[in-house]
Amino acid sequence: MATLLLVPGVPAAAEPAPAPPAGVGAGAGAGAGADAGVGAGVGAGVDAGFDQLARDVDEARHAAEAAEQHYTAAAAESARRRQLSTDAARQVGDQRARLDEAESEAARLVSEQYRSGGLGPLARLFLSDGPEDFLDRQQHATADSRSAATVLRDLREARNRMVLFAEQAAQAEQSASDAAQEAQRSLERAKDGVARTEQLLAAATAEQLGRLEQRENALADGAARQLLAVGPGGGASAAGRKAIDFALAQRGRPYLWGGTGPDAYDCSGLTSQAWQAAGVPIPRTSQQQWAGLRHVALRDLRPGDLVIYHGDASHVALYLGGGTVVHAPHTGTVVKLAPVAMLPVLGAVRPDPDAPAAPTAPAASPPPSAPPS
Repeated sequence: MATLLLVPGVPAAAEPAPAPPAGVGAGAGAGAGADAGVGAGVGAGVDAGFDQLARDVDEARHAAEAAEQHYTAAAAESARRRQLSTDAARQVGDQRARLDEAESEAARLVSEQYRSGGLGPLARLFLSDGPEDFLDRQQHATADSRSAATVLRDLREARNRMVLFAEQAAQAEQSASDAAQEAQRSLERAKDGVARTEQLLAAATAEQLGRLEQRENALADGAARQLLAVGPGGGASAAGRKAIDFALAQRGRPYLWGGTGPDAYDCSGLTSQAWQAAGVPIPRTSQQQWAGLRHVALRDLRPGDLVIYHGDASHVALYLGGGTVVHAPHTGTVVKLAPVAMLPVLGAVRPDPDAPAAPTAPAASPPPSAPPS
């Protein structure tokens, strides 16, 4: 069953009132009035039921998308921390090998000193073949002493590094585990939101589903007409125009949770890939884009900017100009156009805040007016 975008604040068209039954004369006015009152009450009840369904589905989709975006970020962070943990474990292994080597060298040194010990330098002078022989041995002893100091220093440093790397590895492992658990919690919340949405739509009538689809199609068609009237990209930067061209070329491709193309996208997958195609890498999720990019006032929107929706920054669209955006709405739909105010707007961000707007083609001069007669 297809799922649909719900837009608060766009009222559904009222159902036409039924015609009065034939053959009812003036004398039946009171009865007709009563019937009209009953009909109006039924109509109001139908609309109220539809509006409640729309709100419930919208809330369920919002919860699912917020959790999906959070899961995407948490999964990436979990992978990053897992790599750090792997690197730390490899460092521990390398350091263990160096420590074993230092310990072996220290053991060799102790064994040699034990075998050559027991006589002081004066006794060795008397027992030597001559003073020259003794002095030569003393030089070797001094060199051995310096070598022993080096070995002991290396051993001490190797042990200290081993302790440090082992602590870092343990911390990295715990951090990776925490991130994986957070990703799993976000995944479960997203699944709950999707299941709630499916439950609501499964309980809806065919008429209600049709009205939901009509509402979304009307928004997309209206946005397309508005964009056709003004044209996309006017006032955008050079990179912004490339991002717009990329995003518009994706229209009709399906929404996919976590999708980054080329065949399907989620909302932030579309915007991040559009700006990537323009040569400007940006953060992956809508929350990261809101947190990491330069904020701009809504009155200063220019084509190519990203419009962020909901208080938790759970949805994002790419602004085209003329009050129109392109976005990947939700599961069951495709990349399409919509009015900028389709959802509660949190704010806007600009991926290339320091880039000037690209020059636009000059408008044609109007023909000269005819001289007065």
